[in-house]
Amino acid sequence: MTDRIVRAPRDDAERQRLEAILVESFGADELPWGTWMSRLGHENLRVVIEGGAIRGGLGFYRFAQHWGTSRAPGLSPLPMVGLAGVGVSPEARGTGLARRFLVSTLAEAREEGVPLAALYASSVAVYRSIGFEQAGTTIRWSAPIATLPRGDHGLACVPFDPREDRSLRALYDARARRWNGHLERSEAIWQRIAAPYKGLARGYRFGPDDAPEGYVVYQHEPGANLAFAVVVKDLVLTTPRAVARAMALLSDLRSLATELRWLGAASDPIVSLLPEQTAKPVEHGRWMLRILDPRRALALRGYAHAGHVRLRVHDPLFGDVALALEAKDGRAEVHVIDDAPLRIDTRALAALYAGATHPDTLALMGLAEGPRDELHALATLLSDREPWLCDWF
Repeated sequence: MTDRIVRAPRDDAERQRLEAILVESFGADELPWGTWMSRLGHENLRVVIEGGAIRGGLGFYRFAQHWGTSRAPGLSPLPMVGLAGVGVSPEARGTGLARRFLVSTLAEAREEGVPLAALYASSVAVYRSIGFEQAGTTIRWSAPIATLPRGDHGLACVPFDPREDRSLRALYDARARRWNGHLERSEAIWQRIAAPYKGLARGYRFGPDDAPEGYVVYQHEPGANLAFAVVVKDLVLTTPRAVARAMALLSDLRSLATELRWLGAASDPIVSLLPEQTAKPVEHGRWMLRILDPRRALALRGYAHAGHVRLRVHDPLFGDVALALEAKDGRAEVHVIDDAPLRIDTRALAALYAGATHPDTLALMGLAEGPRDELHALATLLSDREPWLCDWF
């Protein structure tokens, strides 16, 4: 077998070859892959070379993710890489090539001290085989515009250009600290919101200039006979007054707007605001999490509960480690120990870390063994608010 080399593409020709592979892999000729690569950063692309030719590749976002950040002063979101655009040339599939460059990319991030990786999977089985596990839900919702509450026009509503005005990002950042799974958005993620690959994003701010209470960014998606859908790209509301004004703005579009679409969660704010059960889930996706460094991942996050537990994490890629965890006052101390009676697979740790799966389910999946009370103690320590990754990448 020829050597397989994984590295960043070196020039435009290599990036164009990667682009051709991604176009064929995703069946998306119309997507501006060159723009996607530029936003991501060419240094954050990887290709795999076999037999002297590029056979596949991927890109990865560098951002951070909130896990209990508000539980203690001074906590920060955890560094994370988000894998995206994973593609392999058709003639090279079925040879383990994707696994080769995926594992290489994860190992590189781990070596840099990044404790977490995440992705939206096209194949759950492939990513489970390298230690990812489902960690939360992201739901594409739809509701008829005519069923929105009419709201109230009392609060100021001012248009803004999301490509130019960054002053409202602080509102999102404040919410992100309180909601597990939210990203500390990189510039590439903000660009996806403000300057979509297709169409124009429109922004409206609610409240006075010096004390905004919320904002919405949305697009029109044309339909038949001048009708259009309203596709929400970003929505942050901090007061009941902002909620009422946002509903008024969106409801007032009902003369031609037929449908509201948005990316939300199970306990979704917009769904909760609707007077009737008119919201329908159009797509129910589950994003996946990979714990690259268990000690750092457990030590850097915040905790809603106090307690202690010992566990041994089985990781076929990066090696097993036994840890003692003690949480109090919103933080944890984590130490490496010789061994522990509770043994869990790294996939189980990812699911528990996010609070996405009941511990008994993980035991039934064969991902945890040992004292059941220790397993439940670990689940309690890591349980917190519903995880919601509100960005697609």
